[in-house]
Amino acid sequence: MIPHEIDIALGMERYYYEDWNEIDGTIERPNGFKVVEEIDFKPAQEWKGEEKGKYAVYLLTKWGIDHFSVLSEIQKVLHSKVNYMGIKDASAITSQLVYITLTKKQELINEYKSNSFILKFLGYSSMKFNHTGNIFEISLSTSNFDLVVERVRQIEKNPYLPAFIGYQRFGTRRPVTHLIGKYLLKRDWEKAFYLILTYPFLSESKEIIEIRKLIIKGDFNEAVRLIPSKFKQEKLLLKNYMKFNSYYLALKNSFIPISLYLDAYQSYLFNMYLSRRLDKYKNSDDKDNLFIRIPIYFNDCDDICKEIYLNEEIEKNFFKLPEFKISLKSLNRKAFMNIRNLKINEETRTISFVLDRGMYATVLLREILRGDPRKFT
Repeated sequence: MIPHEIDIALGMERYYYEDWNEIDGTIERPNGFKVVEEIDFKPAQEWKGEEKGKYAVYLLTKWGIDHFSVLSEIQKVLHSKVNYMGIKDASAITSQLVYITLTKKQELINEYKSNSFILKFLGYSSMKFNHTGNIFEISLSTSNFDLVVERVRQIEKNPYLPAFIGYQRFGTRRPVTHLIGKYLLKRDWEKAFYLILTYPFLSESKEIIEIRKLIIKGDFNEAVRLIPSKFKQEKLLLKNYMKFNSYYLALKNSFIPISLYLDAYQSYLFNMYLSRRLDKYKNSDDKDNLFIRIPIYFNDCDDICKEIYLNEEIEKNFFKLPEFKISLKSLNRKAFMNIRNLKINEETRTISFVLDRGMYATVLLREILRGDPRKFT
């Protein structure tokens, strides 16, 4: 079966791992998609702190809010820079550890609740954490659940799938994050700016589509007035541009770290490379130790990598962006992900499993369901 057009746009060009047909299936977000960070192979809620230490550690549980928005809010609550180990899905119920470096004047809170997250103090730590993966529990709505059960049982026998970097990395509703990264690396500040703010997708609300059209027309004042508060990146970039009259300076003061866009473009290159190598790698006897390297220098590429870089017009020093003090490193990543503790509950119609850090549950859902990924992301 040929991948959906979005799969192709995100570098997942080749056929799926198994030869299956599409199943109708949706997930109620955020309640039907639960993620718990795994620390030392145990759920984050089970982490036990020390009586004293360099870091104060909190359990953050959030729902229906993006990572950078919740980070901004809890930094105000804790009056300190907050450290984390992974960016969790916005349209899900997620639990993870966050921590702050203690100072002599630090005042700690035991618990804080809002309408989109709960922050709970767990204890102290003198060292950083061993983030081993993420635990998922996903509720599926489908008229073909028997077929889902059959496919899960099949994957259980050989629990490895291509370690594609999933849809969230590129933008679930507007899959353009990697393209923004490419324009930034090309130093085309104007195109990067307008790709963030304009190019409306039909999957967006009518309200946001109309706001993006206002920006296209150049009616920035009205657009700023109408942009909902949760669209912090769009609102801030537009205000920055109106203040500085410079695309570069508008981006320089971005709410979302610029490195996120650059990493997304490197992820796109990884997906393309893995897709083109998949037929060769599929029959490997040692999938746990099969790695892919996406180098920053053309001369370090193999033939497939060179072909991709030539098509993408990647030149010398392409992955360095001194204007933002960013220099990307080569990307090293496993070619396959191991799906641990895969289970399916036929009564509750839920699938549960564990993935190593940096692996995406939507890649497993893509393999099982096929079809338009917007239905299950």
